[in-house]
Amino acid sequence: MNIPVQISGENEVALSVPHKFPDRAEVELLLRIGLFSPDDELALRDVWRILEGQTDDYLDRMLGMVAAHPALAAAFTALCGEESATHSLDGAAAVRDCFRRWLFETCFFPHEPPWLKQMYLERVLPDSPVQPSPTLLPEFRHTVALAYPLVATARPFLAAQGRDHQDIERMQHALLKAILLQVTLLSKLYVKKGLW
Repeated sequence: MNIPVQISGENEVALSVPHKFPDRAEVELLLRIGLFSPDDELALRDVWRILEGQTDDYLDRMLGMVAAHPALAAAFTALCGEESATHSLDGAAAVRDCFRRWLFETCFFPHEPPWLKQMYLERVLPDSPVQPSPTLLPEFRHTVALAYPLVATARPFLAAQGRDHQDIERMQHALLKAILLQVTLLSKLYVKKGLW
């Protein structure tokens, strides 16, 4: 049964209201729904141990996948806080540092990634001395679309370590769960208050 959604006006829906980072209970519920387990946390530590020295190669492979889609490249640079998403990503040191930090925080802080909490803080405190750039939030559909390339491009690096198929699957699934949780938490910044 479809229940019609009543919208009082287009302007009301487009109104951006600052959101607080979801509280611990909300995050825990999302983790349970997403079947995130203590084994996933261990698997993410393994992902970091394997990819720590290969973040540039991992990023290069991921960028190769999204290069054919300028909108995805723009979304990635926007998430890294780059002023202009039109420049080449290949040599951008800021993008590489951002990617390395994102991977580390994803593997060690999957419940509350510091980069994401900072993004909420900048949105909630508009008088903050650190003003977010207008491109900080990419179009949401591109953020969702980045989830798969981030996971798929990690697989060859995980497999190169001589791990068995089940172990590779375990690490890849843990990475996917962590990324989907981040996308879910990020989505709160896009939706009208009360609909998240």
